[in-house]
Amino acid sequence: MDIDNLEDLAKELKNDENAHVIALFEEYAKTHNITEEKLEQTLSKEHDCFKCESCHKFYCYDEYSFFDEKCIYCCDTDDEDGEEF
Repeated sequence: MDIDNLEDLAKELKNDENAHVIALFEEYAKTHNITEEKLEQTLSKEHDCFKCESCHKFYCYDEYSFFDEKCIYCCDTDDEDGEEF
């Protein structure tokens, strides 16, 4: 798989069919001599690609909670697990 630029990387990371997004992310950072933190910031600011700190998948703005730094799917799961009556 050829990833030529950050836009291509963001598309691949958000692709639900791609099971190796973390390896792809780490390899891109290593190959382009950029820290993972800086790469994550650039992807979020310029390419609508946000990393969930819980499931370690990547999502677009509409599927991400900045407050929790998680995707909405992990937030929903956490809410369901924490509910006690």
